[in-house]
Amino acid sequence: MLKKKLLKKIFLILSSLFILFILYLFPTKDSNKIIKESKETIPQTSIYLIDSRNYVSRVNVAITKKDKEEKIREIINYLTINSPNSSYIKEGFSPIIPKNTKILSIDIDDNLAKLNFSKEFYNITPELEEKMLSAIIYSVTGVEGIDKISIYVEDSLLVELPHSKQSLPPTLDRTFGINKIYDLTSIKGTTSTTIYYLSKYKDYYYYVPVTMISNSKKDKIEIIIEELTSKTMYQTNLISYLNDARQISYEINDEYMLIRLNGELYHDLMQSNLIESVVYSINLSIKDNYNIKSVMYMVDEIIINSYFI
Repeated sequence: MLKKKLLKKIFLILSSLFILFILYLFPTKDSNKIIKESKETIPQTSIYLIDSRNYVSRVNVAITKKDKEEKIREIINYLTINSPNSSYIKEGFSPIIPKNTKILSIDIDDNLAKLNFSKEFYNITPELEEKMLSAIIYSVTGVEGIDKISIYVEDSLLVELPHSKQSLPPTLDRTFGINKIYDLTSIKGTTSTTIYYLSKYKDYYYYVPVTMISNSKKDKIEIIIEELTSKTMYQTNLISYLNDARQISYEINDEYMLIRLNGELYHDLMQSNLIESVVYSINLSIKDNYNIKSVMYMVDEIIINSYFI
């Protein structure tokens, strides 16, 4: 009797171990789904860092904070040299705010973020001071609900660049520009258009915004399309996969923009798996230049997709 009970107990233990072994070898679909969803829900935030060619570039980083102030603080941490977050930055990119710079306070008033830095902020080099401001402006205004910023150093409003002494307005937004290129025949009647070019470091693709300052009277979307389809780029190390402006047309409405793509162009982009990158480049450029809610894409009179921006 005792022997039977012992055998039964051993059988139950071995059966349990066998079931656990099978589950280990062949996990259920649900467990795979949970793991996959867990990986996919890590929040990504776009910030602006210096790339290997010294452009201020749009890069995604992991930021878990949801509170605006905490999120901005973490963004500034990424942008600061030798900060704890700087060790998580992708290869090929680097922070720009001088090391040991502290963010003393952050005040948010409606859509304005007031950033108060320590005196180490002034240790920026002359060639990087304008790039630093662009990186801060574009990174912080990427936070939902923040449209502009004010910069203070030790409680004093920053009214000029530290080295060039270029005057600054009390509030800064994306009209400040980024990676600026000037193509002027006159200082009067200028227009600024920011275009997002696709660039690459090793196997990592990312976007480089360039603000073109010119005397052009054209619609900004026309300038965007012409620049993205230009065979001779202003910056030869930035890449564009479009090659003929005649293959793209547009229609501007109050709340949305319609982009018409030539069927042949669309087919080529689909075949080369570049359609998503090209569309995203156009969308980012439109978002920075127009106050509209969405962009729709049409091929052969059929709307193929729409995006809220």
